[in-house]
Amino acid sequence: MLAVRRTNRDTNEEETAVPAAGWIPADGADLWGPLGGMGAHRPKAHADVRISNMSLILRHLQTSPALSRTRLARETGLSKATVSTLVAELCSRGLLVEEEPDLSGNVGRPSTGLRAAPRTAAGVGLEISGASLLLSIVDLTGEVIVRRSELVDDAEHLPDTTIEHVAAMLSQALEQLTQQGTTVPGIVLAQPGIIDYADNTVHYSSTLEWHDVAVADRVRDAVARRMGPGRSTPTITLENDAKLAALATYERYAQDGVRNLLYLSGGEGIGAGIISDGHLLRGWLGLTGEVGHMPVEPEGLECRCGRRGCWETRSGLQALTSAYPPGDAVRDETTSLDERIEILRQRFDAGDAELARRLRLSQRALARALAILEDVLNPQVIVLSGYLAAFADVFISPTASILKDRLLDQRAAVRLETSHLGQWASSHGAALVALESVLDNPTLVDLRPTS
Repeated sequence: MLAVRRTNRDTNEEETAVPAAGWIPADGADLWGPLGGMGAHRPKAHADVRISNMSLILRHLQTSPALSRTRLARETGLSKATVSTLVAELCSRGLLVEEEPDLSGNVGRPSTGLRAAPRTAAGVGLEISGASLLLSIVDLTGEVIVRRSELVDDAEHLPDTTIEHVAAMLSQALEQLTQQGTTVPGIVLAQPGIIDYADNTVHYSSTLEWHDVAVADRVRDAVARRMGPGRSTPTITLENDAKLAALATYERYAQDGVRNLLYLSGGEGIGAGIISDGHLLRGWLGLTGEVGHMPVEPEGLECRCGRRGCWETRSGLQALTSAYPPGDAVRDETTSLDERIEILRQRFDAGDAELARRLRLSQRALARALAILEDVLNPQVIVLSGYLAAFADVFISPTASILKDRLLDQRAAVRLETSHLGQWASSHGAALVALESVLDNPTLVDLRPTS
């Protein structure tokens, strides 16, 4: 649990604020921390105690219903005087708003409730997924204020083409947010494949066939060029798409006490985001979750990565679409993934025998791979997304049955479910992470002019 030092203005003594039970900043710290760099943790311990305590208040109100100053002081451990002073500043920055006092028969002076303000600050997340670009913008209240998808008409997935399209999409969004008076503290790009966090590059993506592409820097330069001189560009960061999707998905499950979750993306390839004891697993170089390249058939088909028998050769979307000739709609990579999956679904429902056969092979490979991951990770919930979710009737029941039969301990039974966020999971997670800098340091949002 995070302990925050505070100064009591009445005694001029520095004290420690310890959040009350029920608020779990440790989860948030390790959950979001990876984007601050290898080994980073959030919320950060600022040298400025004032900023640390403002962060404490803002984070608490972001995840709580409207609270009075008295209750906020009690739950954060800060003095009433400190809360009053810092709340005033947070309100002046437009980050908190006061609700009308409750006059429903209370004795004494009615208290006003405080809550996070909508649209003052927003995180921008954009997923680069094959031909599709998926944009999500989320404010401090958790409201999704923008969702937009666009297609990149380039079957070869050339970095130059994609980067310019991403920059155009982001520039338009930033202009709109600026006009609305919304501060954008950061942009997070969700990418399939392996990220080099030291250089902020895509080291390797088998889906896009990219090698060592400096996506973040090139997008930032392209956005700056479009915005014009004298305009600042928010910090742009890269993260793996499945990891971000796992973070976004976990928000819902955490409320039910789930601490261990495996998120499985089912797109062109197979990727995973792993939540263990409430924390996102990254591994030494951030390679955790590249499960699509697990060897499930050592002498099997050749994978795009150059190895044989990788899981995605059986359970990636390409294992299904390769049944159809070149030029078929399901192989058109300038069409969105969702549209191609919908076409496959329609063909399956119409009785496509070859597709049904390949789906059965995919399900068997899924069960084999998840049996390994279940033993290694011991998740409470496994969440399927993409085409795996679209064919839930094919995958979930037989896979769940196999996993149950293989349990070493019946208490470890896992729930197999589909994603509630659908195609927006990765960009939504990216937007949430992009908000973290304001939650760390609320002074990044300028004071609002007084009317």
